[in-house]
Amino acid sequence: MLKPELRLKIKSMQNLNLKLPTIAIIIAIILNSCNQHNKSTNQVPALKENKEYDTLFYPPELNYLISLNGKYPYDVKLLDNPKLKPRLEKLMGNQYEFLKNIWQVETPIEITDTFFYTWGMQAHSGGDPGAVLMVNLLRNVLYVGVRKDKHVKIYSEDSSDVPKRLKDWSNETTN
Repeated sequence: MLKPELRLKIKSMQNLNLKLPTIAIIIAIILNSCNQHNKSTNQVPALKENKEYDTLFYPPELNYLISLNGKYPYDVKLLDNPKLKPRLEKLMGNQYEFLKNIWQVETPIEITDTFFYTWGMQAHSGGDPGAVLMVNLLRNVLYVGVRKDKHVKIYSEDSSDVPKRLKDWSNETTN
């Protein structure tokens, strides 16, 4: 017959053997859950990681732009959007119609580093004429760059610095 203290040790080991698989399953579920959470929050990583995003007021009239990430401007009728069109017309004057006319080949919309970005050009033009539309989502500022006959005109709703990506585009040469 086993001593009582030995019997107690064996019983506690048996209980531990039952608990270890349960603990392992719980840890696996938690890790998988965390991984799924990271995937969902990384859809627009720059906005989620930017500390300003949580503390600054996000302009409600531009909230819809985030949902356009990865979509094509033509598919969402971006240049005719009732929230964006009046601002573009005011910003660009009669050049807004030129922008619409040349916007034939385009890139999908990108949201990175708190900026909305898309690019379009006239078909078979090699990028001249072409245009870039950017929006500083945190500051509610539109920027447009238009290339025509190797000259670039930059439009900005305020006097802030033009985003680097737009500057880089304006310095590119076309065919």
